[in-house]
Amino acid sequence: TSTIGEREIIDCECKYRTSIFYPVIDSIILEKRDRFSTTNMDTLRAVSSLSPESSTFLELTELKALCLMLQCDTSLLKNEIQVFKPMLNQSKSKNITDLFFETLPFQQAFPNIIRLTICSMTIPVSSTTTERTFSKMKLIKTIARNSMSDTRLSDLSLLAIERDIVVDYENIIDAFVAQHKNSRILLK
Repeated sequence: TSTIGEREIIDCECKYRTSIFYPVIDSIILEKRDRFSTTNMDTLRAVSSLSPESSTFLELTELKALCLMLQCDTSLLKNEIQVFKPMLNQSKSKNITDLFFETLPFQQAFPNIIRLTICSMTIPVSSTTTERTFSKMKLIKTIARNSMSDTRLSDLSLLAIERDIVVDYENIIDAFVAQHKNSRILLK
């Protein structure tokens, strides 16, 4: 065996530090860097500026990141904000959902504001759904001990992730019986 570039591990603490602690800290730092990149932070600031309680409520400078992502015309958005802000002075909106429902009757007049509020309301839901999906897949893979084919993993994942879809067991049994008409079950 070659020992070039390898160090002998002196004690348990050193082994723990090099094999567990440092890799975990490394992955945390990388994940933090990915999640809190400047692009993501600009988008989050834009979403927060759509909240009526925010100090930067409907400020165009804050909304630009979200506007670029949705390919909105910033000059049209600027005009919409100039007209919409005075309308909201007597409003009692407390969150983005209230803002959306107040804006909805004026959908023709404020299409960009509607698009921005819809997007800002769906961002948290879509990211949570993705995280849940991956944790379900990890659970399925762990339980199955990696011994299943990709097709079976895909089918089980679909059943676990989309569990709100109603499954009619009678139809499944009928389909199974139709496929295996000549099969006999031997009971011992």
